[in-house]
Amino acid sequence: MTILTEQLASQIVQRTMSIIHANINIMDRTGTIIASGNPSRIGQLHDGAVQVIKEKRTIEIDTSGATHWQSSQSGINLPITFQNNIIGVIGITGPPDKIRDYSQLIQMGAELTLEQAFLTNEIQQNKQIRQNQITNILLGTEQDQTYIQERAHYAKLDIQTTYAVIIIFTPVLDKKHTEEVEKHIQSWLNHEDEHIRLFTNQHLILKKEIGYSNPAHIKDILVEKHKNSSIPNMTIAVGSYLTGVDGWRQSYQQAQKIIEVTKTLYPSGGVWNYEDLSLEILAYDLLKNKPQSAKELTTTYQRILTESDGIQLHQTLQTYIEENGKVSITSDKLFIHRNTLTYRLDKIHQITGKDPRNINHLLELKMASLLYDLESN
Repeated sequence: MTILTEQLASQIVQRTMSIIHANINIMDRTGTIIASGNPSRIGQLHDGAVQVIKEKRTIEIDTSGATHWQSSQSGINLPITFQNNIIGVIGITGPPDKIRDYSQLIQMGAELTLEQAFLTNEIQQNKQIRQNQITNILLGTEQDQTYIQERAHYAKLDIQTTYAVIIIFTPVLDKKHTEEVEKHIQSWLNHEDEHIRLFTNQHLILKKEIGYSNPAHIKDILVEKHKNSSIPNMTIAVGSYLTGVDGWRQSYQQAQKIIEVTKTLYPSGGVWNYEDLSLEILAYDLLKNKPQSAKELTTTYQRILTESDGIQLHQTLQTYIEENGKVSITSDKLFIHRNTLTYRLDKIHQITGKDPRNINHLLELKMASLLYDLESN
């Protein structure tokens, strides 16, 4: 890896020249100027720097001696050292007697900047390795347990930790909202949580279990935070707290299934855990795994919608289900008389052969309604 890049050298030049009133040149290990307060000199070979690298020492060039250096001006040229190796040279233009007192401080500042850049890069690389390993585990792209354990150890990832996988899904957003999502997520995280941007519109959080953690508790916290968000149609899916590679995958699959279900049934967004959507997920699984059985149920529900008043019957049934079969509340909510509600329920019974006032039949009608919605979108 090249430590002294042109970009980093330019930053050192700009930062240093904002403090001192002298031109600064940065040369690479060949002595070529890669950054300078005088842009016209970039790309030139600096004889003084070549000598610094060759002799491994500071070279001073005064006014009288500058004529002996074809491409150098008076000043002080000091080696830039990283891990005991000279990787470049920093040159300060000016009479050596006037700049000597602070030249070593400038040299030290350049080397500290390089150290910081190197450490930052190392941290980013380690973070990327860790995130890649977590992603591979969750997506199930690697099945060999020994290999997984070795890679996890290398990434300093404790696979015995208990996490809940949370997926944050947003439709395609503009730059402003994308940045807002990032800030919003950062406000949820503890230092032991893991955050991965999986796709442009999908983020993962591995929420570490603490003493009082459970999906319902986490959901309540996220609901409160979600209220303060202006991000449109954001869905937050909370998987169960589970331990180890298989547990994390299961929690991720739960959260992913929540996302798939809510994208169709509840596109306006919200915060959900697996228990909130047990029937919806059951319908989703039935549709995916037993499409023929699902088809039989959706055909039953389609009979309602083919009636001339099908939309009205559909809305009546949905409200009746939402109000847990309570006739008075359903009638009030629909602004209809109880007898009108009874008539509509009788008609649904006649059309489908399923009586909404029978709990088993009502459950079948609810499942058929969910399957119809999932299949239609």
